[in-house]
Amino acid sequence: MADAAAPRSRRPELAILLVTLIWGAAFVWMKQALDAGEAWHVDRAPGAARGGAHPAAGLALVVGLFMALRFAGAALLLALVSRRARQGLDGAAWRGGLILGGLLVGGFLLQMFGLASIPSSVSAFLTSLYVLFTAASEAVIARRAPRGPLIVGALLATAGAAYIGGPPQVSFGVGEWLTVGSALVFALHIVFTDRITKRVDPVAVTLSSFLVVAGASLGVALLGLASPATPTLADVGALLSMGQFLVPLALTTVLATLVAITIMNLFQRELDPVRAAILYAVEPVWAALIALGLGMEAPNRWLFLGGGALLAGNWIAELRPSRGAR
Repeated sequence: MADAAAPRSRRPELAILLVTLIWGAAFVWMKQALDAGEAWHVDRAPGAARGGAHPAAGLALVVGLFMALRFAGAALLLALVSRRARQGLDGAAWRGGLILGGLLVGGFLLQMFGLASIPSSVSAFLTSLYVLFTAASEAVIARRAPRGPLIVGALLATAGAAYIGGPPQVSFGVGEWLTVGSALVFALHIVFTDRITKRVDPVAVTLSSFLVVAGASLGVALLGLASPATPTLADVGALLSMGQFLVPLALTTVLATLVAITIMNLFQRELDPVRAAILYAVEPVWAALIALGLGMEAPNRWLFLGGGALLAGNWIAELRPSRGAR
């Protein structure tokens, strides 16, 4: 009876909020790296590719290379600092890493290729659908509907994330559908993270998933490099010597990948997957505040309306029945 009356630890929620803060900053770092990569591509690509729109092959090369280096670096660091990660790499950890890593790289690639042809506000809105997709996926897989407060919280969080950058203007084309697909994949990643990290050592499965993402991303980069519209392998050294590319790469490798995803895998399993998705939706609030602090954006009413809806959604999601709560 004493346990029932004990206050519930807030460590999982605080840990996930820290992840969202890091990922909010990572939005700025990734934009800086991709801008540097695009400038490099325009400068080094064959003459026929210069001056035009960023071709898909160039985007594949830059995004694939960035992600391969990011996740390979994080895997190396995790293996060096954690004996637990190295020793836990058994068959179950590799199977779990294959699932989580495959979902992660699929979600990132769909999102990035979608973003190449649609405004960032539309991408943010469509990506935010992962909150609702998480609720739907969890209902199907667990064969039970989420609690009422979680449903209301998910709706508010989705609306807040959608409108924090202003009303999105959506006309469904290829870019929009790719982004919707990324939202579904990210939702499945949240749901399967809950299940896999409860059965497998979360640190070991983090290492295996990093290696899976790095390998798949390298394959994407090599496909891009094979195109005649992209620079040659010899030109890649010039990109890797650019501070505008290397600094955000280092920050995302250490903080947004090694630290954030390890924390995510350690603590998300202590939360309902839908509750975790609602918390993850706070990420654009941090991104907007960081952009304001750097002078990249000006304050506007949509920031306060969207941010308010996100905070309200998280508050409502915390409402629990007095008995039988998870």
